[in-house]
Amino acid sequence: MKARPDRSIEIFSLSAIDLFAAAMGAFALLTVVLIPYYQNEVRENTPDNAIADLLRAAETSAVETKDKKKALEAKRAAASKNVSDIQSEADKLLEKLRGAEAALLEKQAAATPQAIEVPEPVEDKPAPETKKEIVPFRFLGMNTTKDDIIIALDMNKCMGGHEASIQKAVTRIIDSLQDNHALKIVGFQQTDTGPKTRVWPGGTGLRNVNENSKASAERFTTSLTRQFGGSASMLNAFESLLNGPGEAIFLVSDGLPNPRVNDGLSPNRLAQRLTQMNGGRKEIHSVVVGNYFDYRGTVEFMENLSQANQGQFMALASTEAGVCD
Repeated sequence: MKARPDRSIEIFSLSAIDLFAAAMGAFALLTVVLIPYYQNEVRENTPDNAIADLLRAAETSAVETKDKKKALEAKRAAASKNVSDIQSEADKLLEKLRGAEAALLEKQAAATPQAIEVPEPVEDKPAPETKKEIVPFRFLGMNTTKDDIIIALDMNKCMGGHEASIQKAVTRIIDSLQDNHALKIVGFQQTDTGPKTRVWPGGTGLRNVNENSKASAERFTTSLTRQFGGSASMLNAFESLLNGPGEAIFLVSDGLPNPRVNDGLSPNRLAQRLTQMNGGRKEIHSVVVGNYFDYRGTVEFMENLSQANQGQFMALASTEAGVCD
């Protein structure tokens, strides 16, 4: 049997390729022919004035954008200047405060009492009437511009056990005084034989403040702290204090006045009575010591008394156990 020769199989014949090429050529020819008509249609659908309007709108938008950018930059510059001005003002104010603080420290340093040799006056001789330049007295935040100072020490038995705290409080008052001040210390209590007071210096006058008189006053205070007992007749004590010399009274007490020795007055009514007796003549400052937080109304009595008499209030807690605790 005779073998067949091998045949090559072609997908597209030359006649098919020729047909495709002719179709593509016809499409290209039609496209070239129709291009002018397409451009005319675009011009007809988009008038010249509309294109100009769009151009002008684009230019206007660009100008507005530029103006807004300039305005924003101006605002930023103004804000930066405001911040700089505020910082400058703050620096100036801080500098003023520092200057004021330095001046105050310098003034306080100048006002610090210096040890001077002054002859101690006679016990019964009143303080001279001539006043020096007023130097404010300051004690733990309490202050007064008065020169004649009275320290009234409550010596009732409940103050016993707090001797160290009382001595410390009175010593701080004495040490805070300056050479323009005059001082008197009055210890008062109610005993079985009646009201009793102990006074430094002797007599009715006050003692000029200097290093010698301060030491003497502190020794006298130490002697008072060894004699606590009885009750506290504040009514009787203040009758004498308010009618005697002195411009400012510093009451050191535990704030426990006994109604039985104060005309039966409760603490609040006693504060009102003392205020009426004073009539605004003298400042009354109060320093409460001891375990005052254990007794109701002690702080209230002392605070009300000072506030009603142009004075100030100070509470000094004690860790010691009192006789009445």
